[in-house]
Amino acid sequence: MKILTPLLTACCILSAVAGAQAQPDSIKITQNALLFADSLVKTDSFETWPAYADLAQASVIKYYGGKQGYIDHILQGRWRTRSTIAENSPELKMLQLVNVLNDEWQCIVRESRYFHKDDQKYHFITYFVGQSKDGGETWRMFDVSYNTVANIIAMFPDIHGDLAINEPTILTPEQELAQEQAASGKKGAAKK
Repeated sequence: MKILTPLLTACCILSAVAGAQAQPDSIKITQNALLFADSLVKTDSFETWPAYADLAQASVIKYYGGKQGYIDHILQGRWRTRSTIAENSPELKMLQLVNVLNDEWQCIVRESRYFHKDDQKYHFITYFVGQSKDGGETWRMFDVSYNTVANIIAMFPDIHGDLAINEPTILTPEQELAQEQAASGKKGAAKK
């Protein structure tokens, strides 16, 4: 019995170490996805459209008839949220990260930023759909604000069914304040 206890303990430790090594590092995968999301934001900001298109999934590029068709589509939709003044950098937040297969990951990243148009400040919230086929090392992403959520399945047929993709929104300061008041009212009611 004295020999059996240390032997069982060693087996448990080795099993735990092997299990820990087999688990993917979701923190590193999230950081990589956010880094690629930031690249998407920067290529949009600096208007480096070939690099912007290179960050998209091949199926998205194909949906628009090639790289130039995709770039033309982005340029058409971009006028809605283009700011008339220099703005602060957007806030990026990982909302969902899903392991689809062994090395394939998909994610939803929320982008929150402000823009000015016609002397009015707006809050723009959009979502990036991302895919990695190499264990989260490199990512391909596209912004749903240039598309409709209904078209996403046609553009990206490999999308995982558990990803919750929201429609992008543009809020005026009044709408944003009303949402904040409604949220704080719900929190107050929940505490009671």
